[in-house]
Amino acid sequence: MNSEISQIKEIVAPLFKENHIFLVDLELRGNRGSRVLNIYADTFQGITLDEITKLTREINDLLDIHDVIDGAYRLTVSSPGIDRPLQNPWEFQKNIGRNLRVVFEENSEEHETIGKLTSVEENQIVLKSKKEEISIPINAISRAKVHLKW
Repeated sequence: MNSEISQIKEIVAPLFKENHIFLVDLELRGNRGSRVLNIYADTFQGITLDEITKLTREINDLLDIHDVIDGAYRLTVSSPGIDRPLQNPWEFQKNIGRNLRVVFEENSEEHETIGKLTSVEENQIVLKSKKEEISIPINAISRAKVHLKW
């Protein structure tokens, strides 16, 4: 991991914890003088515009104080969006009752299934499709997204 990204995560982590907000992802792109720092944040209930606005101000202040990013940069803070892959157990928990498309490995073979997420346990999720109910170990999941019907 890039040392700047590690430093930024270390600096902003207490702010996220204090506000009960999850740091979903952090991306630093571009070249010196024209960089973009994208921070994706969420809460179990879904992050609000007011929370994003407050978080943006506080992150900006922290980054100005610590001067971690060399040169000029633009900061954007947003929700991860509905089509972002689910990675953390809390993200699965948040989406109970929604349909998911899950790609997972079983017996050295890749499988894909779509089903309604009915429960999340410490080490597995349970999906219910029209035909069956399937338990999938979280560590076997290679990709999981909310499946939207258009």
